Amino acid sequence: MKNTFEKTYLTGEFAKLLEINKDTLLYYDKIDLFKPAGTFDNGYRYYTFEQFDQFVAIQSLRAVEVPIKELKTYFDAPNVQALQQLAMEQQEKVAMEIQKLQDIQFFLERTVALTKEMEEVSIGEVLVKQLPAEPVVYSDEKIDWSSLSMEELYEQTTPFLKKLGIKSTAAYGTVYTKGDFLNKKFEGVSYLFCRLDDPSARMKPAGHYVVIYHQGPYDEISQTETYNTLLAYLEQEQLALDGDIYEEYLLHSIAAKEEKDYITKISVKVKTREASYQPL
Repeated sequence: MKNTFEKTYLTGEFAKLLEINKDTLLYYDKIDLFKPAGTFDNGYRYYTFEQFDQFVAIQSLRAVEVPIKELKTYFDAPNVQALQQLAMEQQEKVAMEIQKLQDIQFFLERTVALTKEMEEVSIGEVLVKQLPAEPVVYSDEKIDWSSLSMEELYEQTTPFLKKLGIKSTAAYGTVYTKGDFLNKKFEGVSYLFCRLDDPSARMKPAGHYVVIYHQGPYDEISQTETYNTLLAYLEQEQLALDGDIYEEYLLHSIAAKEEKDYITKISVKVKTREASYQPL
């Protein structure tokens, strides 16, 4: 009989304390992985609070798929050295799982933000938005896009995104100089960019940005009126450019089946009187 001064828990009570299903305890008892502290005279199993940490350890290790046989081997003869080795091995696995979840979280956050933005898109309409400062990473070398198809564009951007550790939908695109834009060179040589908080990032300044959305294949942007519309607006409103021109690709292949439905965001920082526009 257990010492009556030590708190004991019946199977259901211990399961409730651990916030698990009672059947888990019964199963672990059956396979000799985690057994009750003892049995009362009436045949009921009981557990003690000192078993709490052991069970939590077992559940944590099972969550990272440590084999039951390995767990049984360790808990048959627990010791500090073996525990440290077991923890170090699983720590590396957990770190990899955390990275996977962070990649998924990045993708989901980016997708939610973009789908909300795309709900308010008016194709071909020029907007003026006050945008916050944000970190941006640029490619080391310029690339000539003048003769590239969408497939070739993806081939060029993949190494850049991989270098940054991006494995999901990223806020990326190309950036053209304001000189080329003013000279109506709407295609050609440019850098890649990615909006990402990274040690190699530079801050893209806050301020007023003129924004227009283009619908259609990437390789047709320079052949349409999108850039001419943007340039005409700047001339009409007498807005001076205060930065380069950014083309950002918004969820192309996962938001639309055909290239004719792809949406590209084009933006450029401008100098303007602060009172002229309100933040959108």
